[in-house]
Amino acid sequence: MTVKKPLVIYLHGFLGHHSDANSLIQKHSSFDLVGIPWSKLIQDNNCWTLVDLAITLNTLIDNHYDKACYLYGYSMGGRLAMQLVSLYPEKWQGLILESAHIGFENGIQRRAQQIYWQETFQKLMSSDITIFLKQWYDQPLFHRSKQLLSQQEWKNKEGYSLEFIRDWALLFQTANQIYFREILRSWKNPILFLAGDEDSKYKELGLSLEKYIMAMKTVVVKQADHNVHVSNPVAVIAEINDFLKDA
Repeated sequence: MTVKKPLVIYLHGFLGHHSDANSLIQKHSSFDLVGIPWSKLIQDNNCWTLVDLAITLNTLIDNHYDKACYLYGYSMGGRLAMQLVSLYPEKWQGLILESAHIGFENGIQRRAQQIYWQETFQKLMSSDITIFLKQWYDQPLFHRSKQLLSQQEWKNKEGYSLEFIRDWALLFQTANQIYFREILRSWKNPILFLAGDEDSKYKELGLSLEKYIMAMKTVVVKQADHNVHVSNPVAVIAEINDFLKDA
């Protein structure tokens, strides 16, 4: 008798594509992984909130997958995954977060981030897509993973227009989401937080959350920056296998 593997729904990050997690799809892994092309949902909806996106995405998932599943979100995709958990807490078996921001605890931090993000994108938009992508991935966050992105992955990113990138970034910036810490604390289902050892911000965030959220396990992956699954896919597969085995 064939044993069905757990289904993991992968939500890509900003500038990402649903095929970005292909390196995690292995014949002998203990899970099935499906990438959802969620960025397509917002291309004609430049007034949406993260809640609007989560509601629509939930319907899309219901229409295509009829079994219970786990959510796996990278960066902005992780924030979308947390929004789905907050809206539909009984639906998901577990949550995997990779380098995902949980939001701001106070309004001063939130407003400061809004101003910073608007100024940053105003500067970055004064170029073409090639220059923009070079500047974006020259950030220390991606010093390792940018060298490992495939030609197809770069091509996918170059397919986005600058206008869409601007709307995408400003609509779904971290300052426009709720503070998810208490939601995760009260949820009870298992949570895995993945952070790269070369990404001090999210490593510290994950380790601090683990002390506060009993259901969360934080794993700091060696030889990895912000984009952990690109930097070290073998380690990420192993951690997901262990998480699902124990969940």
